[in-house]
Amino acid sequence: MPTYALPQMPLARNSAVALILIILLGCFAWVLSQPRALPQLQALGIQAWCDAEQVRTLPASFSAAGCQSQATQPADPQGRLLWLELPFELPSGATAQPLALFIFAKASSAVYLNGQLVGQNGQPGVAASEIPGQMDSQIYLPPTQLRTGSNQLVLLMSAQQGWFKLAQPIHFIGIGPYGNVNAYLQQYTGLGLLILGVLCTGLLYFSTLALLGSSTAVSGPAEPAIATRGQDALLALLSLCAAAQLGLEMSRGLLGYPYPLHELRLCAILLCACGFGFALLWLTLLRYQPALWRFWTLLTVLVLLPLLWWLDSFDARIAIATLLPAALAACIAGVRWYQADHQDATSTAGAGSSAVLLLLYVGSAVVLNGIFQEILAFLLVTLLLCGLFVEQALQRQQQLRQQLTDQQLILQLQLQLQQHQSTAPKASLTITSAGKVQRLLADDIAYCQAARDYTEIWQTDGRQHLYSGTIKALEQELPGHFIRVHRSYLVNAHQVRQFRTTTDSDSGSGAVLILASGQQVPVSRRLIPAVRSAMLTPATGTG
Repeated sequence: MPTYALPQMPLARNSAVALILIILLGCFAWVLSQPRALPQLQALGIQAWCDAEQVRTLPASFSAAGCQSQATQPADPQGRLLWLELPFELPSGATAQPLALFIFAKASSAVYLNGQLVGQNGQPGVAASEIPGQMDSQIYLPPTQLRTGSNQLVLLMSAQQGWFKLAQPIHFIGIGPYGNVNAYLQQYTGLGLLILGVLCTGLLYFSTLALLGSSTAVSGPAEPAIATRGQDALLALLSLCAAAQLGLEMSRGLLGYPYPLHELRLCAILLCACGFGFALLWLTLLRYQPALWRFWTLLTVLVLLPLLWWLDSFDARIAIATLLPAALAACIAGVRWYQADHQDATSTAGAGSSAVLLLLYVGSAVVLNGIFQEILAFLLVTLLLCGLFVEQALQRQQQLRQQLTDQQLILQLQLQLQQHQSTAPKASLTITSAGKVQRLLADDIAYCQAARDYTEIWQTDGRQHLYSGTIKALEQELPGHFIRVHRSYLVNAHQVRQFRTTTDSDSGSGAVLILASGQQVPVSRRLIPAVRSAMLTPATGTG
């Protein structure tokens, strides 16, 4: 009988995976060591604000009617026109280099320095009179208007255009050296492009596998070939959503845009986050709970939608859209791993590592709350995807090994089922039980079933015996017409009378063999085509 040998995974492939993980972990540590504040910028705080509809000219004092302290009620220019007071101190010699005021906000603004208009971003105003400004802008501060010591900075700000209100329309206002405003929003552009390259590579690789992968015609909805293609497609979708979200996040620092577009950008990021979360959930379900994917999808939607509606921060919405499905996926994989002793090992392979990987991702994201939308979040995502990529490669290797093993079983099964009654001498099996030694004729054995470190032997008359060894060891002692048709079953081919398909999903099989005694033995899904073909062959004798 021909044998097959599976080539070992090349050392270069293992080394490449290890190198990618080491680089990403190094980047992860480097980002954690960096300061969270924008470099070289002195943040300015809003001290008070006035409603410009009540105070129509530049306020001489922010304690008049229509004014509020920032500590009492935060300033929100959305749908309003406001005067903002931002006093600051300038040390001696600070004007040696050109300075600028940096404004990162969903608003148009005009800047007054010590009572003089020094520049504007768009044109703030009421209703239709407003001209939208850039989301991120800088206003040059003339040295002649700056004073050593106390300075009075006043902003006229409005955000009349947009589709909905943001919880934090003003992201940052500060003073720093005059230069390219995008430089302060691209602190990790090189690292972001590296991560984007990894994600695009994963997208290209797994989409190619999904499109060109073999879809061998087999019976049953969850066959390995189809399931593997589905996993490849979902890994490609995960890479696509993560790459698109990272590209949208980086676009703010690479491309300037008017502030109304910021809301569309946030909606697109939220859509990518939802796509990533659901793809992660579906991947886990396809691997470990394929029959329940509709239930878990509906449950996730029913929980997620109210949370997205209730949360007022887009950062929180984006985080929960990813973390909630990931947490549910971790629970599903963990339960499957816990039930491994009661399930077919092929259906639980990798469940433990998946659960640990997902829990580490969710736990890290929760611990690092507050910087989830920064580059660190995408390092976490990329580390998670690299782990899933490695899992998929190991699973594919395991399936290839199983397929080659099945090829040997198929050839042996076809040979035995097509043979007439064996003319070989009747073989026997000696077993020891409760201090007694029994000799069983092999022809009297209908089938054997694995029971952990033991094997249950069922005779044609219904009697049962316990063999103190694994089914693999028992297979070596029995004659060649005892065939492994399932991971846990060894059947006497001479006793087979009928092949029948079944819809029993609990057994992990899509067909059974009916024996001469009326007993039923499940057939592994991978062996169903070969068994059916052999049973339909006219040369079949008593087997």
